[in-house]
Amino acid sequence: MRKLVIASAIALAASILSLSAFSADTATLAITGTITPATCEVSLSNTSLSAGNIAASSLTNDVNQFEPGNSTLSVACDAASAVAIQTTDNRSASAMTKAEVSSEMKIDITSMTDANIFGIGNDSAGKKVGMLALAVASATADGTSNNNLLSSSDKSSWTAKTISQATPIPLEKNSYFALAASSGDTAPTTVTNATFEISSLLVLKKADHYPGGEKVDIDGNVTFSLVYL
Repeated sequence: MRKLVIASAIALAASILSLSAFSADTATLAITGTITPATCEVSLSNTSLSAGNIAASSLTNDVNQFEPGNSTLSVACDAASAVAIQTTDNRSASAMTKAEVSSEMKIDITSMTDANIFGIGNDSAGKKVGMLALAVASATADGTSNNNLLSSSDKSSWTAKTISQATPIPLEKNSYFALAASSGDTAPTTVTNATFEISSLLVLKKADHYPGGEKVDIDGNVTFSLVYL
């Protein structure tokens, strides 16, 4: 009988220990999820602008200007967002300086800086083909005309400029541009949709500055990247 009692006691203790191993004083419920920022996309109405075939014999002036056309850059967000556009010159190694433009084309572009001059490639002799200038001629914010352009080299401080068709604002390579809500504002406004009309200007040298008897390719290439602020 004593052995039976001891055996029963051991079995009961083992049962209690087993229950303790599978029970707890608390239970935890995890609540998860993700907060995502507004999603924006950027696109161009024309991804390629061409000046066509330019006869070398037509380059009779020290400076020869051509307008390949315009392209509308559009920003579309699924909610109002503060964004800017970064402009990257993918041919910056071939970008002329103001000093080179003055020396080779005999003009002084006082209204521009080196940052406003985009590259268009080199010829077979390794010389810079010419210069490309890009400018914002008009803009809209959420369907309404907006002429309050902001520019910045670092996204920290912004310079306000006024756009008009008569006086487009030149873009700077490897910098940023955005829109302000009103004149004088120096902080980008939030937009759901925005458009920027980008105009282009090619400036070529006199024909005798290029290798004779061969074609010279014009090779400008610029990337517009959307940046969240």
